[in-house]
Amino acid sequence: MISKINWLAVLVSAIAGMFIGFLWYGLFFMDQWAEGVGLTGPGMAEGVGDVFKYGEAVTIDPTTPMIINAVSMFIYAFIMNWLVTKTNRTSFTGGATLGALIGTVAMLTTYVSNRFAMNPTSLSLIDGSYYIVLFTVIGAIMGGWRKK
Repeated sequence: MISKINWLAVLVSAIAGMFIGFLWYGLFFMDQWAEGVGLTGPGMAEGVGDVFKYGEAVTIDPTTPMIINAVSMFIYAFIMNWLVTKTNRTSFTGGATLGALIGTVAMLTTYVSNRFAMNPTSLSLIDGSYYIVLFTVIGAIMGGWRKK
């Protein structure tokens, strides 16, 4: 049986995910995240131009990462649609709970990876909490906005 996919909900989830990333990494935690990954310089405020990564000059070009991010958000929403259907969590609360569980797994993976990479704990907290919020919101949208 092929489940019904609410493509509008997938689109809204993907856009919501990108907006959450904009808030998280652009407004809320930009300076702390940049410090955690070793980025400094005048280009950080604009998100383009010249910056330094661990003292070496680099140029920020957000085009490729933004395209990859957009595609990833659609994939996340599509997979969450499948999981919501398979687990019968077809409500905002059910989808949000499922999303929070997936976000917790992503957070733990990020934390362990950052420990091995010897990145600061602050980076793990920023990235990890982002995944929990991101997948909770995508799960809520996909769980609650079912196609009739």
